[in-house]
Order: sequence, then structure tokens, then C-alpha cells
Amino acid sequence: MSEDFDQVIAYHQRTKHQPQAMAPGPGGLDWSNQPDPFRSYEAATQIMLKRQGFFPPAREGSGEETQNELIRHSPLNMESLSQLFFESLAISGQKSLANSRWSLRVNPSSGNLHPTECYLIAGPLAALPPGVYHYAPKSHALELLAKMEEESWQALQLPQGTLLLAFSSIYWRESWKYGERAFRYSMLDVGHALASVAVAAHCLGWQASLEDDPGTEDLTKLLGLEEQSRFSHYDLEEEHADMLLAIFTDGRRHQLSLHSSDLSQLKLQREPVRANILSLQHVPWTWIDLVSEAAKKPPTSDVYSASFSSPGTGRAQTDLTSIYSRLLRLRRSAQVMDGRSSMPLHSFFAILQAAMPSAPPFGLLPWKPCVHPVIFVHRVEGLEKGLYIWLRDATQKEELKAAMLENFVWERPSRTPQDLELYLLAQGDSRLAAKETSCRQDIASDGCFAAAMLSQFEEPLQKYGPWYYSRLFWECGMIGQAFYLAGEAAGFQGCGIGCFFDDIVHRMLGLSGWKYQDMYHFTSGRALPDPRLIDLPAYD
Repeated sequence: MSEDFDQVIAYHQRTKHQPQAMAPGPGGLDWSNQPDPFRSYEAATQIMLKRQGFFPPAREGSGEETQNELIRHSPLNMESLSQLFFESLAISGQKSLANSRWSLRVNPSSGNLHPTECYLIAGPLAALPPGVYHYAPKSHALELLAKMEEESWQALQLPQGTLLLAFSSIYWRESWKYGERAFRYSMLDVGHALASVAVAAHCLGWQASLEDDPGTEDLTKLLGLEEQSRFSHYDLEEEHADMLLAIFTDGRRHQLSLHSSDLSQLKLQREPVRANILSLQHVPWTWIDLVSEAAKKPPTSDVYSASFSSPGTGRAQTDLTSIYSRLLRLRRSAQVMDGRSSMPLHSFFAILQAAMPSAPPFGLLPWKPCVHPVIFVHRVEGLEKGLYIWLRDATQKEELKAAMLENFVWERPSRTPQDLELYLLAQGDSRLAAKETSCRQDIASDGCFAAAMLSQFEEPLQKYGPWYYSRLFWECGMIGQAFYLAGEAAGFQGCGIGCFFDDIVHRMLGLSGWKYQDMYHFTSGRALPDPRLIDLPAYD
């Protein structure tokens, strides 16, 4: 094993919460030093985007409540580009309590801290000169960071209308509150953001594709993050490049493989801009720096060529589009569940089907599914209470059975749709187990069901490298986003749970070693509103 592999394992073990000892954290919150959740670039040219979603508010007196027509393929222009960001990464609302006021976003984030930044790399488009742009959700605008020679963009020979989006993370936003686990939470947030953008693109009739051959340093150079840090004369928070996403806007499916050599062809002229400081003081977390370095991805060539890809097709996509396009900006994270409501069986199945590898947005992932949710069923009509497992890759069944407790029954519920590999492991009231394993939080037991996302761990890290560690979290975050949206479509709410006792879950399942690891928890049910909170518009 490599030193980086050992570093990833050491970090993952060190940052597990235990009932008797939580992972290293700040010990308290310095509210006076809370990081600004919005990055902006001083002196950058701003291109304002339209604050209009897929379904604009009806004109007063028109009698129209919503636009009923299903969104079809949209041509690429400034309006559709604005919609892509407005329906995926923009501010979705504001909350007020006493003298406090804060923003919510379309994409969820651990603690609403939002470590994820997004950048657009695009050729010429109407009012948008070719260049590298930072998306600023606070103003819903694009900030020009670098101009690009059009000929160098054309040399990539991308399909007409292709957009490139890059994501990065500022760990300090999460470590301010969560300490060493911040790398975990930041990577989960990247997964949520990736799914949020991919679903919004799908609603426009566009296709998203994860371009995972370029290395971390290639993306860092493309975004100018290294220069930003090196030439800064002030204490700027480090920003780490994560991934590159291609979005094809011509209504067709494409198989694209961008490499480091392709990105190096782009001729950029950096603008004289400066990123804002998010906090006056910073607390260093050495283990986050170590795992971030160990998980850096080297350049590769067709790294997943022999792996798995299953883009969504057929009716399920159309149904998701018609539903999701109406609720992307309405999604909210539950704070408290009512502990009474039951979920119809068809709604439960629909939530699982939304996170299938064949459903959008998972068609963009070029690897074989690694994550298999273990589900605590509390109140689902027509389904026995108990502990279940949903296999997102049926070929893993025998390996999982061999790794888990021998007395698990592995029975398939009689009314389960054919395309769902759902198995009852143990019958009984699982509310206490859900609560105890989720850091004793009531929200895990008061929903209709809760899930512990069990992932293959050691094997994919050995197969691809320590850099694949981040991708396991991305997949979990994407599943969480699918659970959020499908739950909202069925009239239920969800909440991602980042605090859980990893090893307690492993012992409950009879797992040992590093073959499988619990990576993320989620709960779905009927949320109780907080009457103290006042809802405000997203943008003043």
C-alpha cells in the first residue's frame, strides 16, 4: 500500500465519531469569526444573470398558477444559462429569527456553511466572452476571472454549445464548526452540488458528464487557484479544486474524454481580481491538509474505460423532469420530524428509484455503483418495520451477505418493484437503532425511514488510488440529493445527517475491516415547521 493510501485510512479512522469520544473539533463556535458563505472577486467584471427559474411567477390577474407544459430541450443562451445556475446553486430563500437573518440555497450543505464553489469555463455566448468565470450566488452573477482566446477553445473540438463547470472546496467554512470531519462534509457537499447541477441541466434537456481524467493540479491551474494563493498578500483561505463537469446543451448524448493535455491548450489571460477574505482568523487542521494532499488525483487516461456507465433512459427521465423542474428551488432540509406520519409504499419506492444508477443524475457517473443504503424502516405503509438493505449493484449481493451477520434473513418484500434490489435483513422496531447510530438524534427515528449509506471502501481505493476516497462521498451526496428531491415530490422532507457512529453501524451489521464503511446518513419523513421562523424572498 502507498503512503497516501495509509494516510486516507488513518484520517477516516481518526475522524469517526464514537459514543464516548467525538472526532476532534473546535470545542465551541467563535461566531465573531464565522466564515463568509459567499466568495466574491473584487474588481471582477460581473455579468448579471436573470433571476428566473423554470416556472416564473404568474402575472398578477392572469389566473395562471404554474406553467403546466413540460420543459423540453432548451437552446443555449443567456436565459437558459441563467436558469441552470438559478435552479441549482443560487439562493432559494431567506430565513429570519429575531435579529438574525440567513440565506438558503438550492443545493444543501452541512450546517448551511457551503464550502463548494463553482466556476464556468465557456466559449463565446452572446453577452458572455470566452473565459473562466466564478459563479457568485449572492448576486446571481458570473465574475470574469480570465479571458480566453477563442481559437484555443475551438481547438478542443467540443460539441457545439458545450459548457465546462468546475467545482472547488474551501474546507475552512466547514472546519470552523466541525473540525477534522470538515473534509468529509465538504466532499458530501460536492456530491449534492454535482447532483443539483446535473438535475437542473436535465430539466433543460441537457446532458451532464463527469470528466474525471484531468488531475487535481490541472484543475487548480485552470481556475487560477494556485496563483491566487501564491500572490496573495493577505491571509486568504485555501481553495481546493475538486472536479470538472461537461454539460452538453445540444440535446444529444456524447461520450467525451477530456485529458490534462486538452486543458493545457487553453490560452488564458488572468484578470487583475482578488478573492475576498472569509474570516479574519483561521484555525489550522493538520489532518485535513494531510488527507487533502493524499487524495489529490493525478492525471489519468480513460481511467474508467472498463468500468460501468448507465445513463438514464426512457419514461422515468421524463417523469422526473416534469416533477423536479417544479420543486428544485422549494427543497428544504427538515429540522424536526413529526414522529407520526406514515409514508405510502409507492412513495418509498419512488424515493429509492430516484437514486438508482440508471436514473438522472447518476447516468453521469462513469464508475460502478459503490454505495448501498442500509435502511431503517419505521413507518412505511405495507412494509414491515425493520432493517433493510438496498443494493444499487446487484452483483454485490453475495459479497455483502458473506461479510454481514449470518442470521440476516435477506428476504425480498413481495411488492417490491422488479428493478429494486431491496432485502429485509431483520424484522422489528428499528427506531432506537437509527437514533443511536445517528449520534442519538431524534430526527433519525422520527422520520418514516432513515438510511446509513454503506460503501465499498478498500477495494475501489486499491483499484483506482487514494484519490477515489473523495468520489465515495460524492456518490453518497448525490444519493442524498435524489432522496431530497424525490421526497419533496411525494410531499415529504429529508435531512442529511453527518453525525453518526460509523463503527456502531459496522458492528450492528457484523462488518469488520475496511471492505465496507458507513459514509453518510439520511432521514425522510414529515417535517414540522418552526413557527418562530419568518420566510423571506431569496433576493431583495
